Amino acid sequence: MGAWGIKNFENDTAVDWLNDFQPEGNTAEIEEILDQVLAEKDFIDDEESFITLAFLELLAVKLNLTQTTMETNIAFPITRALIEKTIKATHKILFFENHSELRELWEESEEYTPWQDYQSFLIKILTDYLITAGPGKNMDEPLSPVDKNSAWLPPDWNKN
Repeated sequence: MGAWGIKNFENDTAVDWLNDFQPEGNTAEIEEILDQVLAEKDFIDDEESFITLAFLELLAVKLNLTQTTMETNIAFPITRALIEKTIKATHKILFFENHSELRELWEESEEYTPWQDYQSFLIKILTDYLITAGPGKNMDEPLSPVDKNSAWLPPDWNKN
């Protein structure tokens, strides 16, 4: 599988994708991958899944909701629509009734439950962000990173 941990940048495919994505931050390419995952009827390939989950984590990192050891010095517009599409694609990877190659690879490992819990954690913090930071925003309006000193954040909000 090429993975050395349960986090989404702990695999070769995600690292390669991030290195390709970083120079320009072209979200059109990632939206194409998300659309492919969402349109799939029979088989979700592991490469699209690795990239989708890496993008899920990148969104959380860029919004200051979590941290990564990967270098993520890239700017790109983050919108409510992009976050919601990424969450929907992630749900499909995790719960697709047909063949989700990456999920099946993880199901065969001893780390399946921690991996699934980590994806659920990322979905939760992004969903919580949308509820608190994005209400009333236009779907395509850029959203801002979390202010870590914000009064609405509980003291342990970023425990992962």
